Amino acid sequence: MLIGKVAAQYGVTADTLRYYDRIGLLKPGQNEGVRRYMPEDLHRLESIIKMKNLMFSLEEIACLLDMDAKVEQDLRRGKLENDVIKKMQHIVQAKCDDINRLESDLQRVRHYLQTMIVKIEGVLK
Repeated sequence: MLIGKVAAQYGVTADTLRYYDRIGLLKPGQNEGVRRYMPEDLHRLESIIKMKNLMFSLEEIACLLDMDAKVEQDLRRGKLENDVIKKMQHIVQAKCDDINRLESDLQRVRHYLQTMIVKIEGVLK
């Protein structure tokens, strides 16, 4: 699949896809300078988009995807390295902690806004 079609299908810009290629996050095959996205590239792009929506940084995404690939490779060889798994666990746990903090902050903002609504409604009556 060509870059324009991928961009339209996944709701990203062609510039974003080129940037992901430039930083090594997504490396589609090329034929005569034209990027060609294969099913495995599209699967990786879907993972990138999902993690971006969950507020992972591009660095965190790259690290997690690289570690995931290493774990898959190690599993196929029957050799799994605990340090890689622990590093993945640490990154995911840290992101869960970030989300919990954000959720708490959002609840406080919601409460503040609801209080403002009550005050405004009281003035309007």
